[in-house]
Amino acid sequence: MARDLNERDIEILRKLAPEIVEMEGHGYQIEYMNILPPLANHLSRGLADFEQRLKKLSVDDMQYLTDMILQGMEGLSCLEPDYAEVFSTIAGQRLSSDVADRIREVYETGEGCGA
Repeated sequence: MARDLNERDIEILRKLAPEIVEMEGHGYQIEYMNILPPLANHLSRGLADFEQRLKKLSVDDMQYLTDMILQGMEGLSCLEPDYAEVFSTIAGQRLSSDVADRIREVYETGEGCGA
């Protein structure tokens, strides 16, 4: 689901993609409507890079992202299955296996990108 990013979202995005800070310094405006899809689809250099970026998040930030996904506020359906699985696995390691299962269920029952 598309939304306007709040300050916390932007802070998390900057942690996950520090190159955004440099882009902002050159006048680039953050116009993303989610955190995970641009990270997975545009900013990461592949699955391993995506995984390493996610591992930098604090437990609090991972919980926030997970809560946003479970509330339907953060887009997970625009991720390729391997990327969604990486997110689910890391959420399971950092939070709980129950959370990972719930994230997988959200992804599997999603209505598709842009829904």
